[in-house]
Amino acid sequence: MHMNEDLIARVEHAAGGHSAVYMLDGGHIIVADNPSSVVNQIRDEKVMVLRRVFRGPDDPIPHPEDMIPGVTRLSQVKKQ
Repeated sequence: MHMNEDLIARVEHAAGGHSAVYMLDGGHIIVADNPSSVVNQIRDEKVMVLRRVFRGPDDPIPHPEDMIPGVTRLSQVKKQ
């Protein structure tokens, strides 16, 4: 499942080391990662998007520092 990080209102601790991700529309999702991991993944994704914006669309090869383990990029899905 993919979430739009721009629609996340907050991330809180939930039972069992999980996180509750609250969306701007009032909904929430319980995820298996702890809050700091969720926030780091959101931050890493945002950095990757901004780097692509500044590098431009003519840079189709993802750079190693832009890759987040375990995350499928939209560009990977489109090429399949």
